[in-house]
Amino acid sequence: MASRASSRPVTFDPRIAVERPFPVRVAARCWLFVRRQPLGTFGLMIVLLLVLAAIFAGQIAPHDPDQIHLRNRLEGSSGEFWLGTDATGKDIFSRLVYGARISMMVGFGAVAIGTTGAAFLGIVSGFLGGATDKVIQRFVDAWQAMPGLIILITFLGIARRMPSVNILLAMVLAIGILSIAGSSRVIRAQVLTIKNQPYVEAARCMGAGNARIIWNCVVPNVFPLMLVSMTVALGGVILAEASLSFLGFGPAGEPSWGQMLSVDGREYMRVQPGLAIWPGVCIALAVFGFNVFGDALRDTLDPRLRGSR
Repeated sequence: MASRASSRPVTFDPRIAVERPFPVRVAARCWLFVRRQPLGTFGLMIVLLLVLAAIFAGQIAPHDPDQIHLRNRLEGSSGEFWLGTDATGKDIFSRLVYGARISMMVGFGAVAIGTTGAAFLGIVSGFLGGATDKVIQRFVDAWQAMPGLIILITFLGIARRMPSVNILLAMVLAIGILSIAGSSRVIRAQVLTIKNQPYVEAARCMGAGNARIIWNCVVPNVFPLMLVSMTVALGGVILAEASLSFLGFGPAGEPSWGQMLSVDGREYMRVQPGLAIWPGVCIALAVFGFNVFGDALRDTLDPRLRGSR
């Protein structure tokens, strides 16, 4: 009997699958994203280049961004100054690299504040419902009715008159708080769908409270939407920072892309076109990279879009 049992052919059961190690699964997901989202991969490469430039600005920039070379003012591209110099002889390439640091700091800081506040408002409003939802939504309606640019200019104008206030930090707080209302509506709509799912009802029947259900059932299912919202919002925040710096409400003396366009770009663009071209190219690439990467990430993480493909 034992010999007969051992002589039977061994068949593979596809239901019994060996789980691959975590690094292999991550690498497989990344490769699948690269194959299916080539434009999103290109946007991710732009984002990584900007982040690396912001982190290693001191090692990448060939010159001090504030170093003045009066003998080389308004020069074109050369071996010493790769993209030329401005009206005071400062290296344009070095100032662009350090400008990426300001854009990334404002972008990631404001998006972190805005997404965290939007998640709190959206989850509380959508999950509790009733009178709480009505009060929060009327507050959000009033919040969205405010003219954003005028509020930002007013707030930063007041902050600039206070010598003890860090303008960069004030810009991060202002843009982040102002962006909470719009994102909270998207998260609230997702929470309204999640709270009626069977697993939420099962958790409630097992005696779980609202806080435990929100933390264990709602937040994990809302997090992909928050991640996509953060990625898409980064482009808008960088554009807002450049607009405020262009209008003169950015950090004074710092190499910001918007400030480079406003100060030297408008006045000397006929003599040195690079003063207007290169900061504009950096802003356009940053916004384009974050937008296409956010769209690709949304298509990858959204189950409905994945099923339609």
